[in-house]
Amino acid sequence: MSEIVCASCHACFSNGASACPSCQTALIYTGDDANVITTFEPNCLVHRMRGSDRLEPAVLLKEGRTNVKVATRLAEYARPLTVPKSETYTFTPDLLAHIQALRNERTAAVHRYDARIAVYWQSLVPYYDYATHEPHSASPDMPSISLTVTNE
Repeated sequence: MSEIVCASCHACFSNGASACPSCQTALIYTGDDANVITTFEPNCLVHRMRGSDRLEPAVLLKEGRTNVKVATRLAEYARPLTVPKSETYTFTPDLLAHIQALRNERTAAVHRYDARIAVYWQSLVPYYDYATHEPHSASPDMPSISLTVTNE
């Protein structure tokens, strides 16, 4: 519990203060009258980046006509993000877990392909010998290619 949020003004600060440094409200940490937010408990999912399939858990703070204000972590309560309502979804932990698992699987597959491609790149032989500025001779196991240009 290193940072907390004042429930009155949504100022974020470190734990241990007796009053909110922003609004000077006396802070109550425990009980039914607690007026600090100490844990991040998302109630919606937001899609912030067009072209991405990343969903982020968030807390809906304020609703407007076309946009909503959300916080994706405790520190954002003071300065929430503005997200279109069309990009805000109901928080479903199972669905989020499945999407994140598929994204991780895709990332792992891309890393595997990158490693395989790197093996082939390392076996490439430069066309020119930079010491002599002459083309390398073709290796015996590689077929030679000859081009013939004719003027017609």
